[in-house]
Amino acid sequence: MSRETENTLLLLVGLSVGLITLTGAFTRYVKPSLLPWLALTAVLLAGLALVSIVGDIRRGGPRHGHGQHDDEQHDDGHSHRGGIVWLLVLPIVVLIFVTPPALRPQAATGSVANVSNDVLRQAFPPLPPGRAPEVSLPEVLMRAANDSTGSLNKRLITITGFVLNEPGGMDLARIVIICCAADAQLARIHLRDGAGSSDSHFADNTWLRVEGEVTPAERQPNAPPIPTLHVVTITPISAPANQYA
Repeated sequence: MSRETENTLLLLVGLSVGLITLTGAFTRYVKPSLLPWLALTAVLLAGLALVSIVGDIRRGGPRHGHGQHDDEQHDDGHSHRGGIVWLLVLPIVVLIFVTPPALRPQAATGSVANVSNDVLRQAFPPLPPGRAPEVSLPEVLMRAANDSTGSLNKRLITITGFVLNEPGGMDLARIVIICCAADAQLARIHLRDGAGSSDSHFADNTWLRVEGEVTPAERQPNAPPIPTLHVVTITPISAPANQYA
């Protein structure tokens, strides 16, 4: 691979990382807290490429390690290999111009409720003040399974997520990424009315903001403890820009 190709690929990678960072598309790959590191990576890659390109220009072009006769002897082989190397540009271009859809529940490798089973019970901080404070779905699951203070008991809260229709009724779900999309897990809670039935009907993947009270689930030996949210109000909403929790 020639220096021109190396420098160009390095510059393209830096620019592509910078673009998905600026546009916010990076949240489809990693969690938002990694934004500073992605921005730093983009700057470093593009900077290294530009420094190398400027250095080559000042020296009158890149220096080759082969003599003139050797260049002529292997010119055809080099040209073919160079064409193959430029295929590396394709995934970089795709990264820049194609934004993947959000993960579907089937892509999640585990359950947040399963993870919470392995955490010792502890005292969680009080919920935020207000009539129905917004609480993330993963936090609700963790509190329902492990909070020794019972902070969710008889407390109206608001949860946002998308609809999963199951044989037993409708669930509210959210995809959770610990570090990146490869370790995605599914957080879900049953939606039921005051009588314990599921009379509300929304299509799968419909985003909702739901107010209600949580009833923790009884622990089962071979099943994750999925709590139930007894619904007070349901409001359909648009899908958020960052669909991961």
